[in-house]
Amino acid sequence: HKEKKSRRHHQTMQSHHFPRDKLYSQNISKIIHNHGLNGVISLLARRLARLVIKTAKTLTSKGVIRAASVTAGLFVLQALYVLVKTPRLSPPDKSGVNFPREGLSVSLQNEDRCRIEKGSADSAGKGSKTKWREFRLVLIGDSPVEGIGNSHHSVALSGRTAEAFAKLVCRSGREHDDRALKGKQYDSVRYWSYGKSGLTARGVNREMVPLLHRVVDDVVSSSNGDTAAENCFEKPIHAIVLLCGVNNVLDPRPTTFYRDVHSLIHSIKHHPKFGSIDKDTPLLILGLPDFTKLPFLPSWPMGWILGFRGRYIQHVLETVIQEVQQEEMIESGRIQTR
Repeated sequence: HKEKKSRRHHQTMQSHHFPRDKLYSQNISKIIHNHGLNGVISLLARRLARLVIKTAKTLTSKGVIRAASVTAGLFVLQALYVLVKTPRLSPPDKSGVNFPREGLSVSLQNEDRCRIEKGSADSAGKGSKTKWREFRLVLIGDSPVEGIGNSHHSVALSGRTAEAFAKLVCRSGREHDDRALKGKQYDSVRYWSYGKSGLTARGVNREMVPLLHRVVDDVVSSSNGDTAAENCFEKPIHAIVLLCGVNNVLDPRPTTFYRDVHSLIHSIKHHPKFGSIDKDTPLLILGLPDFTKLPFLPSWPMGWILGFRGRYIQHVLETVIQEVQQEEMIESGRIQTR
């Protein structure tokens, strides 16, 4: 006990008679005398490294954590504000799973005007001397496909898309006599729109793809007759439009999107009963919107965070599309692997 007490007294007296700056200068003088200038440089480098590490620990433990906490709290408050203030828009009548099973038909009256009607191909082409040919279009996805905020499907995404196809592939009333005019081979576009608000890619695969397969079943079963086989015209579905990924931006597990969208595309292209729907049937996949430009989202931090996640989901979607296209080219023999 006496030795410890005398040692403490000696250290106290030494620090009293020799201040810290003087001890530090004497330490540097000894290093210069013993190791030269390189020793001083190495000592300063070690001291600077300790200072940087200590500063980083302080920022990590205090500043960064506080900034992250404030940002997370602000994000939660903004999310609650958006949920409360954003109006809940309703879809049109007979949307989603209740969409008319026979679909809706769009015919081209003239170059600028389309006519939308409901009914089968037999009733549409009844009384016509020529064979009535339809272009069949199926849209599946989430809220835009369901038609949220629109009073009728004709003004929603599905109806506008069908009208655009009608102007490309259908003949108007004045063009009925010339079948090869401008390459237009169809008399109308029949479309089905199966969407539901809030669905992720996995939800679209689970709930909407079976409805697509049901349309294929209905068309193929109706083609067993003698006149309906002509209406089928080469294949049951001529084009498929897919919209997904918007709700995956809000999903707490965005890393599963790659596997989910790959499984979704495979389920669309392969019918459980008939194998592949058709290798030449185009699958049109719509991209994601820019979340930073949505007017009902605050710009920071909510808009910035959702915009970053949206760009990530868009990148994953483009990657999956490229891989699927490469797989199809390998299967068709256009690309040979060693």
